[in-house]
Amino acid sequence: MTDSEIAAFGAADRSAREALARSDADIARLLVPKTGVAFVGRVDLSDAARFQFARYGDVKIYFVNPNGGAGDIPVVRSVLDLPDDIDLVVIRVAPARVPQIVEDCGQRGIRDVLVFSDGFSETGPEGARLERELAAAAARAGVRVIGPNTNDNTFERYPRPANHRGGAIALITQSGANGRSLVEGVAMGACFHRWVTVGNEADLEASDFIHHFAGLPEVATIALYVEGFRSTAKLRAALERALLAGKPVVAIKMGSTARGARSAASHTGHLTGADAVVQGLFRRYGVTRVRELDELLETANLFAKLPRDTGTRCAMYTISGGTAALMAEAADAAGLQVPEFSGSLQAGLHRHIPQNLSVANPVDNGGGFLGRADQAERLQVLDLIASPENVDVVVAGLNAAYGRLSDAMAADLLAWSPAARKPAVGVWPSVVIDTRGYADLVASGVPIFRSFGKCMRALRAHADFAARRARFEPDAPVEATLSADQRRALSRAGVLGAGDAETLLSAAGIALARSRLAPDAAAAADAAREIGLPVAIKVMSPDIPHKSELGLVRLGVETPEAARATAEDLLARARAAGAARIDGVLVQEQVEGGVEMIVGLSQDPQFGPTLTLGAGGVHAEVLKDVVASPLPVGPQDVRDMIASLRMAPLLDGVRGAPPADKAALVDLVLRAAALGLAAGDRIQEMDLNPVLVQPHRAVVVDALVVAGPPPPGG
Repeated sequence: MTDSEIAAFGAADRSAREALARSDADIARLLVPKTGVAFVGRVDLSDAARFQFARYGDVKIYFVNPNGGAGDIPVVRSVLDLPDDIDLVVIRVAPARVPQIVEDCGQRGIRDVLVFSDGFSETGPEGARLERELAAAAARAGVRVIGPNTNDNTFERYPRPANHRGGAIALITQSGANGRSLVEGVAMGACFHRWVTVGNEADLEASDFIHHFAGLPEVATIALYVEGFRSTAKLRAALERALLAGKPVVAIKMGSTARGARSAASHTGHLTGADAVVQGLFRRYGVTRVRELDELLETANLFAKLPRDTGTRCAMYTISGGTAALMAEAADAAGLQVPEFSGSLQAGLHRHIPQNLSVANPVDNGGGFLGRADQAERLQVLDLIASPENVDVVVAGLNAAYGRLSDAMAADLLAWSPAARKPAVGVWPSVVIDTRGYADLVASGVPIFRSFGKCMRALRAHADFAARRARFEPDAPVEATLSADQRRALSRAGVLGAGDAETLLSAAGIALARSRLAPDAAAAADAAREIGLPVAIKVMSPDIPHKSELGLVRLGVETPEAARATAEDLLARARAAGAARIDGVLVQEQVEGGVEMIVGLSQDPQFGPTLTLGAGGVHAEVLKDVVASPLPVGPQDVRDMIASLRMAPLLDGVRGAPPADKAALVDLVLRAAALGLAAGDRIQEMDLNPVLVQPHRAVVVDALVVAGPPPPGG
């Protein structure tokens, strides 16, 4: 690799941050109320069109059409003929005409353009070419573009709900259709700052808007519906700004299945990226990933309304014992705490609620209490439920539209929650919402959910975001380089031989089991004596990357004579298997005990060098207990990756086994990650499997490295 290629990651990060700083100012200008808007394309004077104009506010409206037109809205024949007070142009013409119109906007001094037209990269190579022309025209003209293949929802404004407490949601989508159902959440008390539909992102990307909204004090959380990302460097920098600013990002990211990835690519022309890698990136930056639109809305709404320091200790209040059990089980599944109330508190609650009902937490009021007691008494019960120091949040389960019972409970939340010492969350699973109770629940300003499971998962995610933010380590400057020996080891494409692999890994400081490459059986016997018995022996051939599957690995070889015989047998088997290139056998110290892990590097087409970590050994592909993350990663990232594995408890020692050296594992993984950054695409694949994590070390027992083509000029 050249020096410039080695520094590419650092340069990309600097370039991304500079681009985001520019777009931040441009988006601030773009989103201010406009004085005049011009629509390029068909002259549409219909009632539907006039209704759309209203979203821009009190502005002058012009049409641009080369054929002219008549009516009460002025029509000019060219963007160049527009008056000075037009500061936004909306383009709805054939895609081939768009680049020139954008250039004309720049010539006229209009800096903000929205391209409604479709027919670009989502349609194939020719559309992608036109999209590149559009992006180039915008850059030449100094124009910022939203779109193409989008709509003008960006300029809608939304009412602030009654009794709203907290900040607003900034919504960013690549799909206009799916965004509409989200902003309709105003009807359940959600507060939106803005909804931006970015479309194909020829210029301004979702990352630009994440970065911008993360800097606005009125924005509390960012909701995201995306199919792919343009610039991963900008995405990382934008998510980092959001995390450091305490602005949670809640996201639906399409492409988690092969069919979903194909559909996403055909919709906006985006690469989706390997889903495990996306998940790793989201984990690093504290992004809460959800799968459904209703969960995106409800989770973002909770993040916007709930105080940042709200913990996971829940007091639960409902009308029935069955609902109480359902709530408690959902809380347990989400890892929330449901502290049992003290005897004195239960006695205080039983002064209002019948003795036969459980009030230990969850609190079951039985329904009759709501019909018998006046509101003053009912509010006393809410005060008691929220009073313990070990309660962070009150979850009220209104499990059905029970008429006066659910109406009373919702009225209590409306009267109590605005001034309460503890925040509250309401769950209304019923499909019946044309009731006084539901209206009061919305008016109370509390976050509302349609299911207990999604409510509890959102509360868990809220706490996880705070914990992730507290331990986050910002990306450090990338200064990884390869030594001359490492460059030589990677000088030819394909599977590295044993010597080159050892050179590459040893120079990176990665601990390897002691070994010697023996070209023949006699040398294998000598190597066994030198290393110390017992030993493991394996065939080394770039034509056989997975030796165990062909029976070309032997463990527990206990004498030099056995080493000679084993080597002869393995070499014969390798030749019989058709291996054209055989380097010999590797005689290796027999590493006994430890937890088997796999540490890998690969190249993701969108995110570049990627780290994989998981359960290793011969069952790695069967267990599939792995996590991935794009590089770079820091020590805390690696610790979090380890903790997320199902097999992680094995590292702490089970059934009398001593704890494994997790610090040594973290160090080894970080060294592998640094090697991946330094090598870039020169390492196409690397599997360190198994890595044995023992009580006092982590050591690589087997390694497979596949080099990519050397760069031009070596």
